[in-house]
Amino acid sequence: MEILQTNSAMLSNYEVMSLLADQKAQRIANEVAGTREVAENRRVQKYLAASPCSTQSGEQIRELKKEFKDFELMKVELLQILNLRPKSAVELLLVIEEFEERFALEDCDKMLNIIAKALPRDDDEEMEEEGEEEEVAAENA
Repeated sequence: MEILQTNSAMLSNYEVMSLLADQKAQRIANEVAGTREVAENRRVQKYLAASPCSTQSGEQIRELKKEFKDFELMKVELLQILNLRPKSAVELLLVIEEFEERFALEDCDKMLNIIAKALPRDDDEEMEEEGEEEEVAAENA
C-alpha cells in the first residue's frame, strides 16, 4: 500500500474495513500472498471485525450524518462518534470538544438517541436482556 496524498480525507472504521475487504478480494484474484502488507491487513481486518463498525452500513452512516447536521459538529467529532458509537453521556462528552460550552445538556440525550437509532449495536439487545434479568433478580430477592 502506497500513500499517494497525505491527509486527503478522514475515513471511518467502516470505510477502512470496506476498503480492506475489497483489497483482499483483489489480492485473492491476483494470487498475491505472503507479503508483510497482507499480514498487516489481516491484523487490521481482525481488529475492525471486532469493533462496532463491523455492523455498520453505508446507509446508517448517511442517516447519522443527516441527523447530526443541526448540531454543527467538527468532522473529527462525527468520525469519532461513528467509530466509537458512544452509549453514555460520559462517552459522548469525551468525544465532543467543549461540549458544555457548545451544547445544552438536553442535546446530549438527543445525540445519544440519534446514535442508538441510526447505529444500532449488536450488544444493545444483550445489555437490555442483562438489565431485565437483574431487575427480575432484584424483585425476587
